[in-house]
Amino acid sequence: MNLRQIETFRAVMLSGGISDAARLLKVTQPGVSRTVKHLESQLGFRLFQRLKGRLIPTHEARLLFDQVQAVYQGVQGIDDFAQALRTGSHATLRVACSPSLGLEVVPQALATWWARAPSSRFALEILPSPALMDALVSGQSDVGLCAAEVEHPMLRSVRLGHMDMVCIAPQHLSLGPKRHVSPTDVAELPFIAFDAQTHQGQQVRAAFDAADVAFAPLATVRFARTACSLVAAGLGVAFVDPLTASHVHGTHHIHPIRPVIRIPILALTPLTRPVSTLVDSFVADVSRQLKAALAAASASTAAAASRNRGALR
Repeated sequence: MNLRQIETFRAVMLSGGISDAARLLKVTQPGVSRTVKHLESQLGFRLFQRLKGRLIPTHEARLLFDQVQAVYQGVQGIDDFAQALRTGSHATLRVACSPSLGLEVVPQALATWWARAPSSRFALEILPSPALMDALVSGQSDVGLCAAEVEHPMLRSVRLGHMDMVCIAPQHLSLGPKRHVSPTDVAELPFIAFDAQTHQGQQVRAAFDAADVAFAPLATVRFARTACSLVAAGLGVAFVDPLTASHVHGTHHIHPIRPVIRIPILALTPLTRPVSTLVDSFVADVSRQLKAALAAASASTAAAASRNRGALR
């Protein structure tokens, strides 16, 4: 049985007649009749009997139809599987990200991605940069979103954008009606710094050195969220990323920093594996969500700075 014969036989079985099968296949009735007769001759047994103008499948035809249906279900299964590979359905996406990106950007991107493939699953880990790179190299994660400048011989990177650090200060440590804050402006204030081993810590220290300002922090932390919690408790001021600063509750001021301290945002994937469609679509969602979140954080910072200047006039 060739493919044309199988399709014709299946169409007759499903439609119950030659004319309906011809319409289903978009061919002529004589063509369907000839194909059925030739198939019966080739097989050596009858497939249909005519009874009062209707085609009645024989016992052999019903048994053969069961096998034909199994083949079509198998083909449909292959088609469905190919579709799942394209959309990520029934797959698991393993994501690692920096803490600042895990507050809103990555969760919102995952929500958008999952809405397109609701049968999929995901795993999300919030990790510092060194642990994030280790998770990718060891195969524990498929993609990493990192708020730091990193280079690794086993990882490919795509720059999604950047964010400019801001100064966050409790209300009682007023920095005055300044449009921008520099390391010089916080030199005499209790300062909460990042650990010297972190990318942000190195950037902030370099900014203080460039301004020829003594760097003597009150405390050091590893994560921006911790720094913001200490600021909210009134312990000092800190330079942090705008995404984390925008999630702090309580009475505080947020100021832009000049000169700018810029944090790159990278999407990282292992060089040992090709980038899947699943990862590509998710990274595109992260990029879109990142732009929206940074725009909102920038507007919030500008509005807060304007209110602060107005209150101090």
